[in-house]
Amino acid sequence: MCGLMRPRCRISALEGKSTQSIYIVFSPLPSCRSAKYDYRAIFDQRGWHNNTPDVQPRLEIHDLMKENKQFSLFVQAWTKIRDKGYEPAAAQYGVQAGIHGMPYEPWLGDPSGDEVQKSKELQEFKAILFPTWHRPSLMLLEQSIGEAARKIAEEIAKDHPSESEAWLEAADKLRFPYWDWTDPRETRRFPQIFREKNVKIHMPGEKIEDHSNPLYTYNLGSPPPSFFEDRPVANPIITPGETPRDQWPTAYFGSWTQTYRWPSNDPVNPTEKLETLLNGGKLYPGAPATGWHDLQSKVASLFLYPPKNEMPEGSEVYAWDRFSNTRAMSQPTRDQWENPGSGKYWEIAKILNPLVNFASSKMDNDYASFDPIFFLHHCNVDRILALWETAYPDYYMGNSGFIDMNGKQKPFLQRDGKWGWSNKPGSDNPVESAVDLKGDTPLTPFRKGDGKYWTSDDTRWRSKVPKSELDIHLDQEVVDPLGPRSGVSLRLSLAEGHEQSEGLYNEDQCRRNRACLQKLFGFNPVPARQKAYQMLSSRNVPEKLTYPRTVAELAPQCEAIHDYRHYVVRIVLDPHALGTSYLVNINFGALNVQTGETIGGYIGSAAALVRSKDTKCGACQGRTEDETKSVYHVTIPHEIIAHAACHSGEMNTLDLLLKSLSAEITLPDGFKVASTSANNATNAGSIPKKLIPVITLFSAALQALPDGTEYDHNEPQDHAPLTPCDAYDWQKHTVLFPHQEWTAVQAYS
Repeated sequence: MCGLMRPRCRISALEGKSTQSIYIVFSPLPSCRSAKYDYRAIFDQRGWHNNTPDVQPRLEIHDLMKENKQFSLFVQAWTKIRDKGYEPAAAQYGVQAGIHGMPYEPWLGDPSGDEVQKSKELQEFKAILFPTWHRPSLMLLEQSIGEAARKIAEEIAKDHPSESEAWLEAADKLRFPYWDWTDPRETRRFPQIFREKNVKIHMPGEKIEDHSNPLYTYNLGSPPPSFFEDRPVANPIITPGETPRDQWPTAYFGSWTQTYRWPSNDPVNPTEKLETLLNGGKLYPGAPATGWHDLQSKVASLFLYPPKNEMPEGSEVYAWDRFSNTRAMSQPTRDQWENPGSGKYWEIAKILNPLVNFASSKMDNDYASFDPIFFLHHCNVDRILALWETAYPDYYMGNSGFIDMNGKQKPFLQRDGKWGWSNKPGSDNPVESAVDLKGDTPLTPFRKGDGKYWTSDDTRWRSKVPKSELDIHLDQEVVDPLGPRSGVSLRLSLAEGHEQSEGLYNEDQCRRNRACLQKLFGFNPVPARQKAYQMLSSRNVPEKLTYPRTVAELAPQCEAIHDYRHYVVRIVLDPHALGTSYLVNINFGALNVQTGETIGGYIGSAAALVRSKDTKCGACQGRTEDETKSVYHVTIPHEIIAHAACHSGEMNTLDLLLKSLSAEITLPDGFKVASTSANNATNAGSIPKKLIPVITLFSAALQALPDGTEYDHNEPQDHAPLTPCDAYDWQKHTVLFPHQEWTAVQAYS
């Protein structure tokens, strides 16, 4: 995806109930091979195979499955490019998956890259370039599958002339699908299409055949590739004392012959425990599956950045810095992260990886991309980036760096690490280097048709690339679940052209886009508050929820969202503290002092996704040595606060949270490393201070511009405003869980 057309978002009253259609459009990838560049992802002004004049949209995987011929070609083509003998070799799935990590060799599709450039391919994609680097990475696989699909369709056309037009058209329309894990279809469960070893596909002659499902797993071969190796984790907390080696948590990459999702600690026949973590613990019967709710809330928080007109001049680069990665490269202290509830793209990209990926039991990013879901997930994340660009078109890294606290111009720099690592640090007199990160930094190893490398500037929606569009309709159920107004819906339209000049900003359009997208991803505070009123009333609770006093003034012309505060937990951690990837989970437990009954459950997570200490990724090794901290956030749903208040009788929301919140550190396979729970064993050990995350509770009031609807402005409005909600009056309440409250739970077994 190289960006979307400039949006035209309209608020309108539509007759009847519209359908929520979520189709985001991405640009085409024509075939391109030459002697100099064996296989590369490029754009041109024509269609994919130069046979269709129109740019086709990517479809959500469930919608692609409804397109019988397209889905059939997709399944056959992805299977075909997995063949170790498929030509060109650079188009093979296994070879392209290796660009992301192992085997840390230059990609076959860029054989002419110089030695320095080849070395840079071996580092992890750099922080502020993370969102844009993945775009040509996705396009490359999309191109590979598309070319294979075209060849299959041509063979069908030759053997079945009467069906040739339909199959060739399907091949021309086929694009790589995304998995929209924010969509509640299948009742928030892991989609069935990813669980089935075989899938039924349509074939010529109206036949339906069983076919191996390329979305189920990737066959690594037996034995696995030579560069795959078992990676045990030894840590004084996880494996204390004389813990036998066979009890160490181990990723058996050198033993497994296929990819697994959240596998058990077994080198031969691991079991997959996916649903346990994805569904999370439910706070109460009928509550949403909280793991999925946390994912959606993280996406919604991306659209809580202040609008451009409320930011200081020149702040666009700082907003991109905060958005694109889990730390502020342009700001020297964590305290200067304003608006703790504004989300981070890196966080939504990484939070799902430990939940579903092949590497997920130990979350090793060197191997993650071999799981087919990796690419469907990143395709969805790239779609979310495209939507973010419609709301914040001018928030971008640029090419001039940033102004530091002393008023000096500084470049964004990423420590590459030390080239020359063979397997472990300290070999071959390693040399340090750094890369200046900006909009025209090459996104290696991906080249364009002119032989130059893709840059982030090329991937933006303002770049001169053909684009198409399909509207997103938000029906009344999404816009205003309380339904006091009949026939109102929102429409996000991406139909306007992309010919506008750099710097053109339409405040009204961007505001309307943010309103659409906040609601699309479930951020709708007024219905949440109204439901809390109903919950309290139905349980005969005489009191109202109370909140910290708002001290900041409203923005001009804005009105407050009364009787509501937006609570957020910020988590600052050292992702390398355990020597492996891990999760920090925020949990909840509310006690009814009269009955002694406690209700509780999981709220959300921060996922520290790192590569093994044995990785050859230079930048990753550099970050480990620097003890670079990462910043995450978890939103506390208002529904959980209201239900816990009803149960406990504590109506002061701040006191309720201070009494009820707890945290734990776990490995992704469910093993609990440490916890703040009072129920820990009396002989539980202490844990190093380095491992303790800094967890801080914040809250903000919310405001919105009037949308023209008449109501009593002295009372809380009974409908969701059609304008976006903005946070203000951020208050830092307290740092939760000091060091002495944390204890180790048990040794790994």
